[in-house]
Amino acid sequence: MVLQSLLMITVLVVDLDATIAAYNDYLGYEVAQTGVIQGACAEQMGDLSLTGRTFVNMALPEGENEVLLRFIEGASVAYKPMLAAGWSAIELLAQDPVALRNQMYKSAFSVVGEPAYLTAAKKILAMQASGPSGELLYFTKMLEPESSLLKPAAPKSPVGNTFIMVAGSRDLMATRLFLEENFKNFITNPIPFKIDVLATAREDASDTRYPIMVIKFSGPFGFEFDEYGKELDTTKVAGGIILVSASVDALTSIDSSPQINESLTSRCPGLKGRSSLVRFPSGALLEVMGP
Repeated sequence: MVLQSLLMITVLVVDLDATIAAYNDYLGYEVAQTGVIQGACAEQMGDLSLTGRTFVNMALPEGENEVLLRFIEGASVAYKPMLAAGWSAIELLAQDPVALRNQMYKSAFSVVGEPAYLTAAKKILAMQASGPSGELLYFTKMLEPESSLLKPAAPKSPVGNTFIMVAGSRDLMATRLFLEENFKNFITNPIPFKIDVLATAREDASDTRYPIMVIKFSGPFGFEFDEYGKELDTTKVAGGIILVSASVDALTSIDSSPQINESLTSRCPGLKGRSSLVRFPSGALLEVMGP
């Protein structure tokens, strides 16, 4: 299979109305669909306990490439990101992280990483914030996107598309082997990288370097995997990103880990095509959508 595009990110939240207001007022996202999760859709997501919960799909303004954010009620107020392996952060393009940081002052978002250049080359300016339910967001400005690995288009609005999903991994080598066996996408070699927001969340030394790698989609998207080591949250508090949906060129069997469900026609609003679920060695759940 070849990963092509990100389609939808599913996040558990505490208060749906507060989430809608925050993402609309500060990030410019608009309600695309709302309703109640039906049993067939919950089965498609691999979690029947989601049946009957209220959800909303939110989208960027017209003209942007559309990666939907699906919010479902049911998160715990005790949720904290980056303490356990699995999906940890949504990375979105931003025109001006500094201006965005100033706009978030006294908002439903809390800045957890001040705007800063990620490398000495000063080609990537990023900030990090937690959302109304503790979900972690990266806001990134690519100063020379044409020279980057993913080559994302500049956003047309202050906050643009989701272009990277970040996941924590207990064992980066096991994750790499899984990716190589099942996806025909380019994967970078692991490199040690200083991630301040991760060190703060895990109370690691501020100069800790975490091994990271990226798998590049055929489109301007990617998955970043950060090696955490020991999990600090073994209770699996409900919250954060529970599912990522991405398109592939064709649905094929997964060698290293059995598919959780058989390929079926999508029954969730906002997603079209045939769906199948796979789980990374880290536990992160991925929905692959094919023709």
